[in-house]
Amino acid sequence: MTKTISIIKREFKTKVFTKGFLIGTLIGPILMIGMALGPAYFLSISEKKAIEIKIVDETNILFNRLVHTFNDTLDNGELRFILIPVDPLDYKENSISYQQNIEKEKSSVLLVLPDHLIEGGDITFYSKTVSDIDLIQLIRRKINEEINQVRLEQAGFDPEKIKKLTSRIGIKTKKMVKGKAEEKGFGQEFFTAFIFLLILYMTILLYGAGVMRGVLEEKTSRIIEVLLSSSNSFNLMMGKIFGVGGAGLVQYGIWTFLAFTAFFFISGASPKIAQHIQISPNVFLAIIVFFVLGFFQFSTLYAAVGAMCSSQEDAQALSTPVTFLIIIPFIISFTVINDPSSNLAQILSLIPFFTPMLMFLRIILATPPFFEVLLSIVINLAAILFFVWVSAKIYRVGILMYGKRPTVPEIIKWVRYK
Repeated sequence: MTKTISIIKREFKTKVFTKGFLIGTLIGPILMIGMALGPAYFLSISEKKAIEIKIVDETNILFNRLVHTFNDTLDNGELRFILIPVDPLDYKENSISYQQNIEKEKSSVLLVLPDHLIEGGDITFYSKTVSDIDLIQLIRRKINEEINQVRLEQAGFDPEKIKKLTSRIGIKTKKMVKGKAEEKGFGQEFFTAFIFLLILYMTILLYGAGVMRGVLEEKTSRIIEVLLSSSNSFNLMMGKIFGVGGAGLVQYGIWTFLAFTAFFFISGASPKIAQHIQISPNVFLAIIVFFVLGFFQFSTLYAAVGAMCSSQEDAQALSTPVTFLIIIPFIISFTVINDPSSNLAQILSLIPFFTPMLMFLRIILATPPFFEVLLSIVINLAAILFFVWVSAKIYRVGILMYGKRPTVPEIIKWVRYK
């Protein structure tokens, strides 16, 4: 036990007291805070900025109606949309000039409503950017509503009855958490889930692969033979895994501290941005728990791969299946985001290799029952014990094998060897 602790300390110091670790620890929070605050910042400023819409109404019917339809307001009570009429004849003569002016103005839109639009046709939307899908859909919906009302009025229906029968309804999204309703939007949920999932995916992959590289370096430099003279192969493997994992936990701890500190300062300096950031402290606890589970699952396999190989090329080839076991759950997670309570999501979140990312994702999005979370942890702990047993068998033989890459039958023999 004393030898294992010594190895853990050596691996921990080797990882923590390096420029790469320090740079990653400092840059990581900057990137994470940027990804978290970016959407919140744009959500906050999007509510403040009025959008100028220049309308060329060739129908001579719609503009006055649209003034009453585009009545959305900002938080300060001012109109969100400022509608400006453009004379169709003037536009016809100077269309190029109008379009070029739109390119120079960041918050302006030019709409051309053709004279046959009531009967059918397309609106032409000019803007410096056409990536704001929400704005485009909103404009199309509002104009569509007015056109439908004009058609009904022209067909002889009472305008007041039309307005009453076609009035729109809104929708507020509220998530049920422990019997309480919390108002949350899709954007908040999606960005929170994606950012933390990406952190979990990258750290498991990088730290797991770091164990493999460390084993391979010691083996190819023959340092491993010196280490084996004072300890056994199992102690070496577990020391390396615990040492690298400890470095990962330290980094997670620093990131968590910096995240809470940043949120504290942002809440005081800019409450408007802070209200768009809703992250439960349970998320930070969950990411640490599932990082540990994921790291031990994959690092034991990566350690075995490193022990089997004699070169970097062999390691890259043999580690591909292990890497795919990390990539596949990450890809599947985008399906789970749509329905985190589905039967498929529930089953996969209990399966080793899938649990660290999928159960973590479900905790953020759907708050699964505690017994499911506990069951997933128990199943994965049992799986880790099995992986440690198999990897230790491979490690003790492979660590002193040099030359050609081992075949599958040879690896099976190593596992069976007593």
